[in-house]
Amino acid sequence: MTANTDHRFRRRRGAMWQFMLAALALTLLAAACNGGSDDSDATYTEDVPAAFPAADMAEGDFDMADDDMAEEETAMEEEMAAQPASLTSGGAAAQEESGSDSLAGAPPVVPADLGRDIIYTAWISVEAIDVSAAAAEATSIIESVGGFTFAQQTSTRGRAHTTLTFKVRPDQFANALQRLSGVGELLEQNVSAEDVTDIVVDLGSRIGTAEISVDRLREFLSRAEDAKGVAELERELSDRETNLERLRGQLRSLRDRVDLATITLNIDEAAAAVPTSALTIRAWLSTGDEDPCLGFTELVAPPEGDVKFCFELENKGETTLTDVRLSSDALRFAMGDLSVVEGTDIERIEPGDRVVTTLTEPVSEGRIAGRVATRGLDVDVQLRAVPVTDDGDDLAQLARTVGLHLYVEEDDSPPGFGDALSGGWDALVTVGNGVLLIIGALLPFLPVIAIALWVAWWWLRRRRARRTVTSSNSGGV
Repeated sequence: MTANTDHRFRRRRGAMWQFMLAALALTLLAAACNGGSDDSDATYTEDVPAAFPAADMAEGDFDMADDDMAEEETAMEEEMAAQPASLTSGGAAAQEESGSDSLAGAPPVVPADLGRDIIYTAWISVEAIDVSAAAAEATSIIESVGGFTFAQQTSTRGRAHTTLTFKVRPDQFANALQRLSGVGELLEQNVSAEDVTDIVVDLGSRIGTAEISVDRLREFLSRAEDAKGVAELERELSDRETNLERLRGQLRSLRDRVDLATITLNIDEAAAAVPTSALTIRAWLSTGDEDPCLGFTELVAPPEGDVKFCFELENKGETTLTDVRLSSDALRFAMGDLSVVEGTDIERIEPGDRVVTTLTEPVSEGRIAGRVATRGLDVDVQLRAVPVTDDGDDLAQLARTVGLHLYVEEDDSPPGFGDALSGGWDALVTVGNGVLLIIGALLPFLPVIAIALWVAWWWLRRRRARRTVTSSNSGGV
């Protein structure tokens, strides 16, 4: 009886090992059919010996005969052979196997025509005067093509802007892009397409393998009676079910992105157009009766005579220039000293108009406007104007500067009688100025000087009186 029992136990244990080796071979065959994926989760081996040790089995754990084992292995081979065929790219079978429900309902037209799973995405940036109206128009466009608004973010600080994310069917992707580009002034547009067919097929195959592995573990768990074996099988089953759900979630997410294209629309508020303002100034120098506007920017003038300046102002902008002012630290002239030779009004210049004005400054003894120019004088002329819009609003003030250089020759002629008389008078004036300067310096000390003189006079007078008395006394003796 004992020998017969041992023989039956060894026979059943051998049958169990044959079953496990067959399951391992089928698993490796399924992994090879997956295309040689390098992912560690792609292959699920039936690690039954670790989770269900043969030494811990009771004699009655398996009632399966050798013929039943062979039939089950054959059925398993047929199931593995049929499994990859049911996971087609973008088909309804893949959705049924993965448990994924398409957000768009019917399969997209473009991927079906191509036989590929493609994720379409686009990013559009536009400018619009009314951001709210543009956003409402964009939403209406998406709804008209069967899409929906997935997200929206709006800000009104500073320049208003909003960002909308839309979902549309791939067959309406190009139409939606074209219409959304017209809600404002198109600034930028980026479109991309990603082929994920291989990833979808790989995930489907890995899910099928994981489902078979989970089913086998559940079958082993239903037959196990040993408490330790049950605990190990339950822990292994929980890990594999978690991994299976993770793979299903990845496939659902991927299928959702394939079934619905994503369009992100960014709408910025367009800045109000500001009319341009432009002002130019040119200047020349000349002497004598020459036209100053045909002169030079650098000039050598005689020590006596006149120097003429020419200033040409031109409004090249789109706004009227008002309160036009010319000034110079070197010349120190006023606006009333200028003579307009071309144009109507120098203080108001319309767009496209030009004004030419001249200024005459006398040179005497090498000086111009009170400044010595015999060693060279830099003349900087500043121009300022205030642009005004058609509505009467003042814009930022314009300022321009032009530079000229003037050199006056020294007077080398010999001095005459008038020069000598003028020199003598200048010397007398210089001496008189020196005397007045000394008197002015001593004036605060006059009381002290007067007292000092009085004390000195009194002392001298007393000393003289003593000498007189002493001389009289000496003569009487």
